[in-house]
Amino acid sequence: MKVKKAIKENDTFKKEFCDTLNKLYQENAGLSALKYFLDVSYRWANINSETGNKPKVVMLTAAVPEELVIAAGAQPYWIIGGSLGSTAWSDDVVPRDTDPVSRSILGYINRPHGADYSDSLFIIPLVNDSMRKIAYELKMQGRKICLIDIPPHHNHTSLNGIIAGMRALSAAVSEHLGTRATRKSTVSAMKQVSNARRSLRRFLEVSRERTDIITEPARVFVQDSYYMTNSIDEWTANIQALTKEIESKPVRHTVNNNYPKVMLLGSPVFFPNYKIPFLIQDTKLSICDAVDYTSLKTFMTYDKKSMIGNLNKLIKNIAAKWNTYDASPAYIQNDVLHKYVSWLLQKGDIEGVVYHILKGQIEYDFELEHFEKTLGEYGIPIFRLETDYQYQDVEQLRIRMEAFCEMLVQSRYREVKIAS
Repeated sequence: MKVKKAIKENDTFKKEFCDTLNKLYQENAGLSALKYFLDVSYRWANINSETGNKPKVVMLTAAVPEELVIAAGAQPYWIIGGSLGSTAWSDDVVPRDTDPVSRSILGYINRPHGADYSDSLFIIPLVNDSMRKIAYELKMQGRKICLIDIPPHHNHTSLNGIIAGMRALSAAVSEHLGTRATRKSTVSAMKQVSNARRSLRRFLEVSRERTDIITEPARVFVQDSYYMTNSIDEWTANIQALTKEIESKPVRHTVNNNYPKVMLLGSPVFFPNYKIPFLIQDTKLSICDAVDYTSLKTFMTYDKKSMIGNLNKLIKNIAAKWNTYDASPAYIQNDVLHKYVSWLLQKGDIEGVVYHILKGQIEYDFELEHFEKTLGEYGIPIFRLETDYQYQDVEQLRIRMEAFCEMLVQSRYREVKIAS
């Protein structure tokens, strides 16, 4: 019975990610450079122990500076949730009402015939209670873990805490790998991730204005694919090629050019569960910006001044950058994320906000009131949408989303009437 159940759950997972990839391909068939990202994600989703995949360093959530892992000699392997299919593999580990991200993460780790984590070091930033419970569960399984404390505030005191955490992370990875991060390897890693993050930021800037060429779910997907590649340099070269291809194509005047523009905010959306981006698109709304705690990472780049000094100085510089831009849900008041959202609103083209909350992720609900005040100052309506990774509620959500879209359209007409 267990064998049959495992086969069925693997089939469910494969259908989920294949359906997502096929839809992305069909909607963006004219973009040849997108194929690389589709292939990367397909390979990542198909990884199993039989292919010899034995990740050395596994990072749970993106709230960790991967440059320190790279400097020690390992390619980071991310597991950050995102799959309904993978939640089934955690049924025997956690209660069913556990938030879907935690269930998905543990599902990937406990996947039948999945990657071999027997010699993996799990890097776990304690950004919320769910991460603490995941850490406990992995420890009970006998996994090797490294916990990273995230201070609850952005200030000088928190910087000292982050520096201590970064040193502990670097030491733990080096000890696990039997290597040693050097000044040279750390500078090289800082350059590598800076190039990737600048390239991603450039892609997001260019593609934001070219919805006639690339769909909004595809923009989210390309950003997401960074956490599925096994070569950051290769990924960087391909996103630069994709950006150039988008820039080179002539402008096409399509219906979606005039869809009401919204910001997708709140709980992060990760591959392969793109239920919400696809639903927003289907209800004739256009996602200008998808903002979550990973968004500020594109600004965590290092100039020449940041790469001067000994290894200890470099770790301090990395920690300082994270203390400035980290927007993980660990903070009591996520001022960094609020300032970023305000900066995006100042562009003046965002007409509404879809605030996405995954059930159980209460930290994002706490942030909602603060965002409501900020959006109220700009006169921008907000639509709170609570869901999970299940697909049964799609039609119910569609009705509510269509009503929100209609409200934005009517608001446009009122503004035009007043102006005339």
